[in-house]
Amino acid sequence: MIYACRIKDGRVSFSNRYVDTNRLKQEKAAGHPLGLKIGDMRGLGGLVELLWHELEVKLGIYNVKDGFGTANTALIYHANKLLALHEGDLPYAVRVLCNGVVETMGRVTYDGKVKHPVTAHPKVDPETGELFFFGYNVKKAPHVTYKVADPSGRVLSSVEITIPRGIMMHDFAITQDYAIFLDCPMVFKPDEMVKSKTLPFVFDDTLPTRFGVLSRYAKSEDAIKWFEVPAVMMFHVANAWQEGSTVKLYSCCFDQFSLDEDAAANKAEANRAASQQRLREFTFDMDTGAVTQRVVSDAFGDFPSIPRHLAGRKTRYTYLAIMDWDEREPVFVGVDKIDLDAEEGSSSTAGSVLFGPSITAGEAFFVPSHTDPAECDGEDDGHLVTFTQCANDGTSEMRVYTAKTMDNQPVARVQLPIRCPSGFHCFHMTEEQFKSQAGSL
Repeated sequence: MIYACRIKDGRVSFSNRYVDTNRLKQEKAAGHPLGLKIGDMRGLGGLVELLWHELEVKLGIYNVKDGFGTANTALIYHANKLLALHEGDLPYAVRVLCNGVVETMGRVTYDGKVKHPVTAHPKVDPETGELFFFGYNVKKAPHVTYKVADPSGRVLSSVEITIPRGIMMHDFAITQDYAIFLDCPMVFKPDEMVKSKTLPFVFDDTLPTRFGVLSRYAKSEDAIKWFEVPAVMMFHVANAWQEGSTVKLYSCCFDQFSLDEDAAANKAEANRAASQQRLREFTFDMDTGAVTQRVVSDAFGDFPSIPRHLAGRKTRYTYLAIMDWDEREPVFVGVDKIDLDAEEGSSSTAGSVLFGPSITAGEAFFVPSHTDPAECDGEDDGHLVTFTQCANDGTSEMRVYTAKTMDNQPVARVQLPIRCPSGFHCFHMTEEQFKSQAGSL
């Protein structure tokens, strides 16, 4: 479901609509949920569910040929389309109407040239307008496929990238010359469902975490350079860029992780510090093959946000959705402004916003103060937009904070007519993008 606020002439229109995916259409017709959720795949019962799902597909009880994803992870704008994304399927194009209502246009197939699922975190180059993306397949080697599309959405290149095993690869990064792939040891091990009565994705900390740095216009994987560090798990990248012969990457990292809720909670109780994501800097020397890393901030957080017009370019700040523990699970309670130029050993926190008691949110999306970033008074001249939820009464708001000052008092608050769940990504569509939306696929 997409929750959307359309702001125009001092008024706000609110909409919440499901993305009308192939899966949702079939579930509406059946009158009940179909298929598997990852949480169903635990223990012997999970194996039975998995086998039953595969049998239902073979018997044609429901159709996965046209995708079976949920399009509910993140949003991005490319080729005059707002794309709803989920890493288990192709994107769905949605359109925002003048009254703020969001309607589904359909599944984007790239003229049949993309046969694999697409990451929920593709990257748009702010200068070229190209889209860089990948998809992964946990069962079938070489496991990762990387593609580039031009500003119109036409696929320009496709490269298969070989990794040793099927893994979960949620995000990646680009610089002006490279694409960087994150081979974290969140390994697909279906036998663990029965042996350990857990989910089939297992964080194997006996394996290294690898970073594959490839020319972003490469025609094959031959020139990819791999860098290794001890095992960490990463879901979200802040940014990456080049400095001479080195490449810098900033990403939120766990030292230990489990997708299984109970296992994760038990690990956190035993070693809470290792279960908290922290922003790290990785530096890759393209000449020597050396890699170094350091913790940039001790803040417990994720969903790092930057000005999108600086993607793949040096940024001074990233805005980190900070977290705290609500009994056994973490929740987002505020935003830290992290100074990536801060000297090692000094505090990198340039400002903090706390939402208030019992208030949680998700990603805080950075929006520049001017349509032309060149008119902004520095990189941090902008606002942070997020949706909040109050645990006490279930009310939700859209809030806008000033990024330069990081004042706890929002400059705008809009109370929503219904509850908006916390813990999700968000996106800001500019007025120019709104006006340029395509009328059809």
